[in-house]
Amino acid sequence: MNALGKALLGLHAWGGMVFSWLLVPIFIAGSLAVFEPEISHWMRPEVKFADFSQSTAAILGEARLRQVGAESAVWRLRLPTERAPSIGIGWGKNPRALQEETLDAVSGQPLQVRATTGGHFFTDLHAELLLEAPGKWIVGAVGIFMLAALVSGVLIHHRILRDFFTLRPRANRRRAWLDVHNLVGVATLPFLLMITYTGVVILAEAFMPAATYALYDSKPRANRAEVLKSFERKASREAGQLLPLAEHLAAAERELGAGTISNLLIRHPADRNGLVQAYRHVNDRLSAVADHVTFDAVSGEVFGKQVDWNLMAYAYRAQVGLHVVHFGGSALRWLYFISGLLGAAMMAAGTVLFLRKRRQRHGAGRSQRWLEAFGIASVSGGLLACLGYFWSNRLLPVALDGRAGYEVVAFFAVWAAALAHAGWCGWAAWREQFMLAGLLAVLILPLDQFTGGGPDVMRQGFDLAAVLLGGLLLLIGWRFFGRETER
Repeated sequence: MNALGKALLGLHAWGGMVFSWLLVPIFIAGSLAVFEPEISHWMRPEVKFADFSQSTAAILGEARLRQVGAESAVWRLRLPTERAPSIGIGWGKNPRALQEETLDAVSGQPLQVRATTGGHFFTDLHAELLLEAPGKWIVGAVGIFMLAALVSGVLIHHRILRDFFTLRPRANRRRAWLDVHNLVGVATLPFLLMITYTGVVILAEAFMPAATYALYDSKPRANRAEVLKSFERKASREAGQLLPLAEHLAAAERELGAGTISNLLIRHPADRNGLVQAYRHVNDRLSAVADHVTFDAVSGEVFGKQVDWNLMAYAYRAQVGLHVVHFGGSALRWLYFISGLLGAAMMAAGTVLFLRKRRQRHGAGRSQRWLEAFGIASVSGGLLACLGYFWSNRLLPVALDGRAGYEVVAFFAVWAAALAHAGWCGWAAWREQFMLAGLLAVLILPLDQFTGGGPDVMRQGFDLAAVLLGGLLLLIGWRFFGRETER
């Protein structure tokens, strides 16, 4: 192998090892985030899935808003969908800081829903590691390295097409792990290149803000305001009679399409200058641009409308759409979910392969044990942390103050415990943690039955997926980590 090949191999091996400590959890979290609404529904068993009507939901939501937010300057009404079968309302002075309530989509009655960040936790973990701006920098940096690792992996694998058809599960474990790494890497290569590139593009402004600051006078949100038209006006301080929100919903559907409205934002609902803004969902288009129309709240006339966007907005939002996969229906979501987990499996297999080779060459010294501990914690420890998050949602008291925060604490506590266990037990922790993760996933089903408050088709789907994944984790722990020594 020439000097360039050795350099690429070193970049791929050592870089992949170190950055996989974050990339594997990021990919696992991203895969789960594909089903953010479904996970949020499972974590709120007080919400029941039932048939609903959006026009009826608008009537019920408005009635409740008139009760609790009659004096508020802003109302928000989130309409129920098949993936989020409840009504969400908010009221207050600032659209970004509203008091919120969840209503039953059939009766309109307020639900006493447990406090939880739900599936959005995984979205935040995937996009910014729960660290906001610094987290975006970190995720962007590891995303750039991921692209470099993918390219270097292609260059050092001269038999890439042959690797696609090679899997020897009964070979010695080093060869089996290499085959898994190569086979999954080649099979998912187009997806991995697409998802990593689009992720970096989405975060580009966060870690490369120079153009925004130079062109928009150091105002980071000014570029968005230039693209997104906002139709607003000041309150007149004169009373006005708001037309029923169901009528505004029907008018919005005539403008944007039947069944396409996701939520309504009402400004100054009791004022003559009140406005009702309706937003279109993005579930049926690649470019995730949210068309919207604004009506005069009193007369019902169209005050403003945006359904056309500039080409750069379409290009950028198409990459957002490719990454977050709101379009394409359940089949495409499952494809993204499985592909994301396979990407994590590819990196996990590479981590195991690297650690086994290094252990054979350098023994089980202190540095090796530390590398193994972090590698184990990033893979099986990350899985355990996710399961700990789900279990804490059902085991923590519903009325506990700061309950949502304690669920996050449980996630990181389990992750830290997995790291400590890996440091203490060494290589054997692989098997033990995979087996424990598989057991916890399988037991999600009885956990839901005892704490979920009755049958629900969406939660049953979650339970079934957890059982299948749990069985797979048990198989991996038993088959691939059966003994510490190679055959």
